[in-house]
Amino acid sequence: MTTNPNGRAVPLVASGHTRPVTHLSFSPLQEDGSYLLISSCKDGKPMLRDWTGDWIGTFMGHKGAVWSAKLSLDTAKAVTGSADFTA
Repeated sequence: MTTNPNGRAVPLVASGHTRPVTHLSFSPLQEDGSYLLISSCKDGKPMLRDWTGDWIGTFMGHKGAVWSAKLSLDTAKAVTGSADFTA
């Protein structure tokens, strides 16, 4: 979140999902001070984003809601848990 000139909090908006987000997972801080995040969603398409919320990519293949997702410590791999009995 950031603040506007009036001191009010302004949420980071990262568009792209078509259904409610069920989980967010953040990577450890990288050497350059940035991090990645992965969002799980009822639309079945987990999305990878950089620390500013900019879209990097979408993981395709699930047929149902994705309830959770996690990045490996080196951010080279991701794992998801889904309602379609796949991971």
